[in-house]
Amino acid sequence: MGIYQDRLKMDWELKFMSWAEGWWGSPILDQILPWFTYLGSHFAVVLFIVLCWMISKQRKIFRPLILLYAIQSAVIYGLKFLIQRQRPFFFLETAPKILKGPGEILDPSFPSAHAAFSFMMATLLTLWFPRYRILFFVLAAFIGWTRIYLGLHFPTDAVVGGLLGYGITRIYIFYLSRRDDRESNNAKERKQSFKLS
Repeated sequence: MGIYQDRLKMDWELKFMSWAEGWWGSPILDQILPWFTYLGSHFAVVLFIVLCWMISKQRKIFRPLILLYAIQSAVIYGLKFLIQRQRPFFFLETAPKILKGPGEILDPSFPSAHAAFSFMMATLLTLWFPRYRILFFVLAAFIGWTRIYLGLHFPTDAVVGGLLGYGITRIYIFYLSRRDDRESNNAKERKQSFKLS
């Protein structure tokens, strides 16, 4: 009964994905997109953090990025196991487009972690390279779309995942900015107090 009710709630998305399969389905994309979709994986995020640390040569950047990654993961996977939405390949009568690992089989569908991590990385890159912000977000949206194309996520999984990835990152950046401002002001006050004494 639970699965039947879930299917009713996702009926429009299943219809859309079935229709879209006939519209954008392609043997070439079936071969290429499984490689692109991993740009939003846990491995890609860890590699991104390590590269940021190595390129910046600043140890202080490592801890905030790890903490952001941990916060994103906690929120995303907390929602996944709270909502327990099944993945679309359990319902769609289409041939599998990707070899499903334990994550695709065991993890619930909503929201998409790949979309969240993609928008997290895009938001950070936009902060450092604002000239290329459109490119970064287009790439993040593309990664989210690959999850739908491959039958691993419903459209709303990818959309909400992307919004969470962007929103959490922006809030985190705002928090760090305010914290740095407070520390800077406190340092100035201590310096001024030292001069006066």
